[in-house]
Amino acid sequence: MKKIFLLGMLLSVSLSGMSAEKEAKGARLDTLVVTTQPVMHCMKCENKIKSNVRFVKGTKSIETSVPNQTVTIVYDTKKASVADYEKEFGRIGYEIKVLSPKQ
Repeated sequence: MKKIFLLGMLLSVSLSGMSAEKEAKGARLDTLVVTTQPVMHCMKCENKIKSNVRFVKGTKSIETSVPNQTVTIVYDTKKASVADYEKEFGRIGYEIKVLSPKQ
């Protein structure tokens, strides 16, 4: 019984790794660096942005920096666009200015 359970767990781990690999191959990632208006003042501002913007489909990672006043977003261009992020930031009360879309 233990062998069957162990074999099942091993199989599920290997299948999940293959699906993540397959997903990464189809993705076209881009990096968007923006500044916000009003400016971020504290960790609460950072958390508000991170906890809402992460739901934009295709978002891979979000990094915020209060000292630099920047938000860096890595996203899949097949699933999201800059306009999607402008809309989401607007929904939570921020306007964004694109500093450097890296390609």
